[in-house]
Amino acid sequence: MIRIGQAGIPLSCKGRTNKDGIVYTHKSLDLNAIEIQFVRGLYVLSDEEALFIKDYASTNDIEIHVHAPYYLNLAGDREEITMSYEKIMKSALMANNIGSKTLIIHPGYYGEYNPKKTAKLITKNAKKIISMFKKDKLKVRLAMETMGKQKVFGSLDEIIDVCTHVKEVIPVLDLGHIHARGNGSIQEREDFEAIFDKLKPLRLRHFLIHITGVLYENGNELYHVPIKKGDMPIAPLIDVILDRNLNVTLISESPLLEHDAVYIRLQVEKAIMKRTGKETAYYKDLSEVIKK
Repeated sequence: MIRIGQAGIPLSCKGRTNKDGIVYTHKSLDLNAIEIQFVRGLYVLSDEEALFIKDYASTNDIEIHVHAPYYLNLAGDREEITMSYEKIMKSALMANNIGSKTLIIHPGYYGEYNPKKTAKLITKNAKKIISMFKKDKLKVRLAMETMGKQKVFGSLDEIIDVCTHVKEVIPVLDLGHIHARGNGSIQEREDFEAIFDKLKPLRLRHFLIHITGVLYENGNELYHVPIKKGDMPIAPLIDVILDRNLNVTLISESPLLEHDAVYIRLQVEKAIMKRTGKETAYYKDLSEVIKK
C-alpha cells in the first residue's frame, strides 16, 4: 500500500485547525495520510477536536502521524532530558487520543559527547520513554527521524542502531536529511535500494518516509526547497517501492506541502501507468502492479 499526505495543515485550506486540515486532505486533495505538527510548541487539542479527528480518520481511512516539538535532546544535561520527557509525553498523549500511528521525534545533539557515547545516552533514554508509554498504556509508536546536520545525532546508521536496541522504536526515513547529510548521496535507484537494504534487519512492515527537496552544503542541510528544485530524484524511489511491494507512507515536507504531496501522487500514478500501459491510474489501486 502507498499512502500519501503532507506535514501540517494544507496551505490552501482556509480553516487553520487540524480538524479543518484532515477534512481538506480527504475531501479536496483525495490524500490518505497527514502528519499533524506540534513542532514549534504544544498545540493543545480540545477533547472535541481530538475525538473528531480520530473518528474522521477512522471513517475515511486516513493515517495520522504526529511530530513532537523540534527541540528535544535525549543526550543533553538533566534539565534538557527532563524537558524532553515532558514534551514527548504531552505530545504522545495527544497523539494517542487522535489515533496517531506514530509520535515522531528528533533524537538530540552530540554536544560534548562523541557519537558512541551519544548513542548510548539516546538509547537509554528511549528505553525510559517506552517504559513511560507502557505505564500510561499509550498505543502510539515512538518514531525517530533521520537528521540532516553533522552536529545532530541521527544518521541512518545511528537511527537503525537505536531501533535495533530498542525494538519498540521505529525509524522515520527523512530522505532529504539522508541526502543532505551525505552531501547529495541519493542520486539513482541503487542509492534508494541501499537504504531499504540497510533496514532489512529491523523487519519493518511499514515505512514512514519524509520527502522534500533540500539545499545542503558540506554534508549539512540548509533548508527545504520544493521537490522539483532539489537534486534528489523521486522516480527511482517510486520504482523501488512498487518493485519491492513496500508498504509506505509518503509525507511531503516541501515548503509547498500539499502541492508537492499531489505531485508525489501524480508521479506514483505515472509509474503505475507505465507498468500497466493504461492511460489512467489511481494511487490507491496497486492491484495490477504488485507482485503476487
